[in-house]
Amino acid sequence: MAIVYAVVARGTVVLAEFSAVSGNAGAVARRILEKLPPDAESRLCFAQDRYIFHVLRSPPPTAADGLTFLCMANDTFGSTNSLILTSITLLIYMIYG
Repeated sequence: MAIVYAVVARGTVVLAEFSAVSGNAGAVARRILEKLPPDAESRLCFAQDRYIFHVLRSPPPTAADGLTFLCMANDTFGSTNSLILTSITLLIYMIYG
């Protein structure tokens, strides 16, 4: 019932990463980042076993500046991840510009 993995990336380059579990969450997240098309929707979800990967892509001022926020949560965590990812996005931009 919690976020167990999170990553902030620019393209496929991981800028920050958090993991509360051991396993292949990082590898799965990187595969998702690699397969995201540049014109993909700004909010996406992917299911893997009993986890859901939530993706939020910030609109870039220029094509190279867009950030991707991805978290992995238990499938029981629900749709509140959308609000959490939005909050994380705003916090990152307030701190780092």
